[in-house]
Amino acid sequence: MTTRILFLVVGLSISSLLSAQDNLSWKKHAKLADDLYKEGKYAEAANHYEQAWKKKDKKKDLIFNAGECYYLVKDYRKAADAYRNVKDDSKDFPLVGLKYARSLKQDGQYDKAKSAFQEFFDKYTGESKNILEDIIKTEVAGCELGMKLPLQLDKNFNLQYPGTGVNSTSSEFAPFAFSDDVLYYSSTMGGKARIYRSQKQGEQWSKGTTPENFPVIQNDQHFCNGFASPDGNRFYFTICSGAQNWGDLTSRCEIFVIKRRGNTWSQPERLPDFINMAKTTSTHPNVVHQGGREILYFVSNRDGGRGSMDIWYTSRDLTNENSEFSSPINLGGIVNTLGDEITPFYDVTNGTLYFASNGQIAIGGFDVFTSKGDGTRWSPALNAGMPINSSADDFSYVKNKSGMGGFLVSNRVFGSQKTSTRDEDIFVFGESGDRRISLRGSIYDQSSGAPAPPVTVSLYELSGGNEAMMEQKLFDEGSYAFDIQSGKNYKVVVQGEGYDPYNLQFATDDPELYVYGQPVYLIKSIDRPTQPVKDPEVKEEISTKEGESYIIKDEENFSIVTTAPRHTGVYYRVQMIALKKYNSDDKAFSVVKEMGTLVTEYITERELTRVLLGDYFNQQEAIAALDLVKQHGFKGAYIIQYEDGVRQGRVKL
Repeated sequence: MTTRILFLVVGLSISSLLSAQDNLSWKKHAKLADDLYKEGKYAEAANHYEQAWKKKDKKKDLIFNAGECYYLVKDYRKAADAYRNVKDDSKDFPLVGLKYARSLKQDGQYDKAKSAFQEFFDKYTGESKNILEDIIKTEVAGCELGMKLPLQLDKNFNLQYPGTGVNSTSSEFAPFAFSDDVLYYSSTMGGKARIYRSQKQGEQWSKGTTPENFPVIQNDQHFCNGFASPDGNRFYFTICSGAQNWGDLTSRCEIFVIKRRGNTWSQPERLPDFINMAKTTSTHPNVVHQGGREILYFVSNRDGGRGSMDIWYTSRDLTNENSEFSSPINLGGIVNTLGDEITPFYDVTNGTLYFASNGQIAIGGFDVFTSKGDGTRWSPALNAGMPINSSADDFSYVKNKSGMGGFLVSNRVFGSQKTSTRDEDIFVFGESGDRRISLRGSIYDQSSGAPAPPVTVSLYELSGGNEAMMEQKLFDEGSYAFDIQSGKNYKVVVQGEGYDPYNLQFATDDPELYVYGQPVYLIKSIDRPTQPVKDPEVKEEISTKEGESYIIKDEENFSIVTTAPRHTGVYYRVQMIALKKYNSDDKAFSVVKEMGTLVTEYITERELTRVLLGDYFNQQEAIAALDLVKQHGFKGAYIIQYEDGVRQGRVKL
């Protein structure tokens, strides 16, 4: 079956499904959604809540419920789109404005999120506003950090996706390096969390299998989050219950241990009650040997902590196999916050604790942090930065036995290998190797500014005058993403039904860039201007056909000659410079051409040529373009607003 036919079949199937759903009343959609929610099928429930709301938009609880479900499955963009409709209705939906802002933040829309956090706080009239103020300050600081960290990216940190041997369409988490080429991890394949083993064979990881000689867990509960003692004689893990579907922090867990007996393992032993306290969770065990003691770091929501989940530690004497663990101690307020701290990993060689938190200043939901020390003496937590962290959730940072490289868990989008944030996957990292780069961007309908409907995106490699197709994929989330290589020339073709094709060519020759691409604005074929139009300012007939010049008046009443496209509504361009003599082949413009379309405006009265980059149909894209332009030498650049093709002047967004 050809790719074109495959896309056609998929399209027909989706169309048939949507047609069937359109025949349902809003009440039937809502009933289906409620039933699916009770079954833990949140993604399907979200869709039906949204369909019900579209048929009965006065019932705002439907679109709110859709947002709640989308956020539960970590579809941040759709959650934000749903919450947007009720974000100011805090009376009926308490804290919805906060949820909306957090959805924007975890979708990487930091500038919008920052404004949304502040707007929510300014309008908030509920109780405990002083506590909320601290939360908002932390979130806003996280947004600001998210806008700064790309400039401080560690380009030597090589993050890789280990493929489908380890990862699946379910969630994979809790990696533990039994050796440099043997990985133990947890997965929800089959509906229950279980522990699996994978071995590296060359550059590939084998399909995960149940570890040999492990005892059989004789119940239908989740067992996961495994970690072995440094000598390999004890293996700690959790058994979790209380939820039909795996919910990680929402499932009640207790820590167990099995002990090596030659080539076999003992039956699981539950750790004492003072570790596994009644009606609380104890999870995420991490074990080290230090100072003659076995120290167990773990996570718990027991009384005596600072937030919901805190990191605690307990220890036992290594010289006595039967010695008991001591009473757990909280790591204290330097590490633990009012939020959640999870997945501790202590590196004895450098005395550093790696952990994840959503209470520290994070650029996503959970970020990885580091703190030096031991016991209850710790240095202030430091954000591990990019690319360890992203706007999504990042946690379970662990190192290999050799200390060279390790593993990380994230639900981030990762090139063409991972295109959704709905499930967690395991990533492999190293401190050396080929620099990994990617191509990605958002795709919009130019006339409405909304995310584009499903499109086909083709990636070509250009070499010696020839072009070879590398990949062709269907994207339906309003964005595109591919893994690419440095030192290559590429072409991207975006095609959507009812739209003109969009073409982009670029070279991956900038050693400072690790992400290429730009926002794509698709023009509907029927919207393409082909007839002359009248400009109200100049009172003369002009044409907006591509490549033809026309005259308009700017905000200072200068006459400017340009061939730039004109659009309806409000949009933006970044003005980089104005020159007496303009040469489009100047090397200064070669890099920024990859960020957008380079256009000029010639001011006849002053004999100056303005050089601009565009077009951007939302403020976030314009601000991001401005930051990149300034990074590439145009320090005096600024944003110009246009409305219905007429230049309105400089704006500060």
